[in-house]
Amino acid sequence: MKVIIIDDEWAMHLIMERMLAKLSGIEIVGSFQETTAAYSYLEKHEVDLIFIDVNMPRENGIEFAKRLRESGSLKKLVFVTSYKEYASAAFEVYAYDYIVKPVEPDRLRKTVQRVLSEGGIG
Repeated sequence: MKVIIIDDEWAMHLIMERMLAKLSGIEIVGSFQETTAAYSYLEKHEVDLIFIDVNMPRENGIEFAKRLRESGSLKKLVFVTSYKEYASAAFEVYAYDYIVKPVEPDRLRKTVQRVLSEGGIG
């Protein structure tokens, strides 16, 4: 399953990469600190799952998800954020899951396993 990470903090990229590396069936194909580059990447590449932060400069994760959905994309989105209060907004843009930081490895594993059991691509 091809995965990208979108978070403005590189430390979070490292944390997610380490945790995802311990799970089978995952290939991280991109890491982005802002949504513009991520959106351009998604226009040209197949990705099954997107891990995205909510609070980012310029365009936040919810706005990015709205833009993605408006373009017709059904890619699975998992919000990974410090903000509990955006969960409702995340599910309005058809979030697959919403994980509050700090990310627990077992919680991440369960989300990934659920995606893999459904065949990955959304």
